[in-house]
Amino acid sequence: MPNVDAWHQRTPHSGDVDFTMMHIAHDAFTRDLQRMASACERGQALTPGTLADWAMFTKQLHIHHTTEDISLWPKLRAAVSAPAETAILNAMEAEHGQIDPQLERVDAAIAARDETGLADSIHTLAAALAAHMRHEENEALPLIARYLGPAGWAEFGQDIRKTQGGLRGGAEYLPWVLDDAPPTARARVLRQLPAPARLLYHLVWAPKYHRTPRWDTTPAGSAESLPNGDR
Repeated sequence: MPNVDAWHQRTPHSGDVDFTMMHIAHDAFTRDLQRMASACERGQALTPGTLADWAMFTKQLHIHHTTEDISLWPKLRAAVSAPAETAILNAMEAEHGQIDPQLERVDAAIAARDETGLADSIHTLAAALAAHMRHEENEALPLIARYLGPAGWAEFGQDIRKTQGGLRGGAEYLPWVLDDAPPTARARVLRQLPAPARLLYHLVWAPKYHRTPRWDTTPAGSAESLPNGDR
């Protein structure tokens, strides 16, 4: 089933800034942690397929948080004026710092093949990341809209695309971030792409992504193992 809950429960931000890409990235992080927790329950968290997808999750989360820390928060910090607004940015950076050690604990449990410790670490990470993303959406995104506007948000988008590796990175990122996304969200993202990139997504990038087994959480050949949108 598409990951519609968070998408439908959000209160849309008023104004000219379209935060679709931020929301759908947050949903993708939530999706992957749910899949990792499910793999732990099934005793499949240490399979090669699951570990490959975990590596993709950590890569994308690192890119996301690093680019925010380097490109987004400093520009916003220079623009805000009230102490309460600065406190929000301080919290964003502090929360990133708290999440990093939790990722390290997951990786340590994987390296030790400690399935019990891995399940506990995933639960702790999921709770912390969910709280951070809610805080960011409710408190930091309105500051971005107020102080940076569409132009500043577009600059951040350019910066994160550079960090991901340009077109090559987009070929990896877009199928991942749109996996299991609600059709409305997927269509909104794809409308933002140039026509050649949309064509590449449909004909090359998404098919390649879905040919790779995902997370090893469902028996091969079952209806649930079919990629979203291919049923």
